[in-house]
Amino acid sequence: MKKLMVVSRADKIGKYYCDELRDFFEDRIQIDYIVDDDPEISKISSYEMILITTNSIIKKIIHLVDENSKILRVLKNMDPEGVERLNRIPYGAEALVVNVGPKMASESIYLIYACGRHDLELYPYYPGIDGYKKLEYIITQGEPDIVPDYGGEVIDILNTTIDNKIFLEIISFFNLDRKELLDKLMERNSYRDDEGDGISFVINERYMLENIINVLFENLNEGVLIYNDMGIVTSSSSSAQSILNKATHNISGRKITDLIPVGDYDVMGNDAMETVVKIGDIPVICNIMPKMTLGSNDYGLVILKKYTDTEMKMHMYKKELMDKGHRSKYDIDDIVGSSAEMKKQKDIAVRMAKSDSTVLIIGESGTGKELFAHVIHNNSRRRKEQFVAVNCSAIPESLLESELFGYSDGAFTGAKKGGKKGLFEIANGGTLFLDEIGEMPLHLQNRLLRVLQEKEIMRVGSNSIIKIDVRIIAATNVDLMKQARAGKFRKDLFYRISVLPLVVPPLRKRGNDVLEIFDRIASEKGDKIELSEEVKKFFVEYSWEGNVREVRNCVEYLINLGKDIVKLDDLPESMKLASLLDGNEMGLQDDVVGEVTEGANIRENVDIDMEILKILYEKNSRNMKIGRKQLSEELRRVGIFLGEQEVRNKLLLLQKKGFVAIGKGRGGTKITAAGVGKLNQ
Repeated sequence: MKKLMVVSRADKIGKYYCDELRDFFEDRIQIDYIVDDDPEISKISSYEMILITTNSIIKKIIHLVDENSKILRVLKNMDPEGVERLNRIPYGAEALVVNVGPKMASESIYLIYACGRHDLELYPYYPGIDGYKKLEYIITQGEPDIVPDYGGEVIDILNTTIDNKIFLEIISFFNLDRKELLDKLMERNSYRDDEGDGISFVINERYMLENIINVLFENLNEGVLIYNDMGIVTSSSSSAQSILNKATHNISGRKITDLIPVGDYDVMGNDAMETVVKIGDIPVICNIMPKMTLGSNDYGLVILKKYTDTEMKMHMYKKELMDKGHRSKYDIDDIVGSSAEMKKQKDIAVRMAKSDSTVLIIGESGTGKELFAHVIHNNSRRRKEQFVAVNCSAIPESLLESELFGYSDGAFTGAKKGGKKGLFEIANGGTLFLDEIGEMPLHLQNRLLRVLQEKEIMRVGSNSIIKIDVRIIAATNVDLMKQARAGKFRKDLFYRISVLPLVVPPLRKRGNDVLEIFDRIASEKGDKIELSEEVKKFFVEYSWEGNVREVRNCVEYLINLGKDIVKLDDLPESMKLASLLDGNEMGLQDDVVGEVTEGANIRENVDIDMEILKILYEKNSRNMKIGRKQLSEELRRVGIFLGEQEVRNKLLLLQKKGFVAIGKGRGGTKITAAGVGKLNQ
């Protein structure tokens, strides 16, 4: 049988509340009472609900209460006859308020004020109090035996009654017959309607709400289960009963985790979860919703739906994609750096994760923009879904559209039979990371804008609309607003993707972060590199144009060097040259700089420089971009063998002379008018 225990400080009070509850609930539940210092207090562990009369009792009993039991504090109302007696006291009068102890006396004062008698000046009285005013009026709550005998007028406002909220809590917790007991509760409080208390309205509203919920329950194809903060099911729809193959009485009162195998998932958490469980031999889609707070209580909601063949295939496909690697790999701890700026950006990223709005991550190449995208995904409600990353500049323009949107059967020559899902469909429910979005062609920008506005796509060669739910995170290393002004990027798309902008600072603005990153990369490679103080200073002040990628290259170089302690003259020549060209020798001596000085290089390597200028002139005159890799290949064709880093060094020197202009990102290098003049000499 369902059991409730009233725990009080005094036997008389416990019996009073116990009798009130028994009178209302009759034999529907077993109701007992006990005082908090009773030798047999440990027996409360067998009761599902504990009702305490004052908060101080909790400390005494909390270790005895079963973890699945609910503890409620009694909320009190004035007895209607007591209110009538209280109102006979003249306006503005002073009175003693008598009760068994200081806390109970204070509670009585609070209750009197709650009844609207703020005009009264009230003073507590209890046995053993040190000094008190002998006032004309003495108010007590059913405790005439402890009233001080000095001739004051005694007004007994009688014992309090239990507030209706407690009755409603008990009805809900024990899943008792709502209609019958709510009607009974309205009868019990009928006297209050005349006073405009609104009790009947509240109960009627709750009763009406439950009727609406019941109607919805019976008209949903999905099964719905509602459970309280202890995971006990309080309501279930007929569809849920059908899916679980259980009658109502075999569901209500059961633990949700006993009915649905959800493993270690927190069914009262703040995050939604969709999973597939087997109930019997039937696969069922199980959606666990974030906990809901109604009044003072938390509730959980589970929606169940039987699998269709199509949904089964989709789930298997998503699982296959996850197995193929469309998942997030990194979290906040993978972003190394304790500088104030990085702490700020990491905090912003975690807060952005709570939203579903689009994010634009802005930063130079190599600053870790994709890492931040992973962090945002992994801290969002979508973290259990796929994370799909695509570099818009790495896929040829002719293929990018079909990669993003997919294509239908026979959409073009060579199309896969049956068509192919695009990255938007693959990322459905999760996150799509669009890196280097500034390189996306204008006609695809238009399609992306429609996806963001309408939440739907069409495959290439198809007229069918596919609804999708994808969070977009974009990244760029260029000024998109500048591109928009130049007509190379849609302004409306820029504003749509930059709802939540996140700026990742370059390494040169992050102080000692570079040393932390250096140590982390070395550790990942199973090594530890000791740096001299002068090298540490050099690293902190160095420009790090390649950001973390350049640090990684430096680590690999120094590991292969195998020095016990790294000094300035052990650093790669490219770093010395870049530092020199930045106008910052960073303590380098002349013998360390050697042949990398500007004059020496230009004089000794005029033939190589001229070949570079010739290649740039030829490409630029045909409106072709050329990067370091292509330039290295072109030089090879004329018998000059330079690696990409060496080409970079040459270009830096040529730029310092004013012969070339090095573009950012994929802009390539262009010959200047001075460079053309040099060729014509």
